[in-house]
Amino acid sequence: MIQDDIINELQYIPESKLQALYELIHYFRLGINSEMEKQSSESEDLKIDKNLCMNTLQKIKQGDLSSFSEIGDVKTYIQDLKHEIS
Repeated sequence: MIQDDIINELQYIPESKLQALYELIHYFRLGINSEMEKQSSESEDLKIDKNLCMNTLQKIKQGDLSSFSEIGDVKTYIQDLKHEIS
C-alpha cells in the first residue's frame, strides 16, 4: 500500500528536514481539500433544475415566449442554441 511506502521512506529523512516535509504534506493536503470543496461548490452551482427545464420547454412548445423578456428575439435565440448544440 502506498501509505506504507511513504511511512517507510520517512525513516531515511534526516530529523532536521522533517518539519519542512510535514509543512509540505500539510499544505498539500489543505490545497487538495480546498480544491475538492471548490469543485463540490461549483458542481452545486451547475446543477440543473429538471422541473424548471421541463416547464420552460413546455412553454416553448406551446409558443408562450413571454417569460423570455431579457432575450430580444426568442425564436432566433432558440435557433442559435440549436445550432450550437448540433
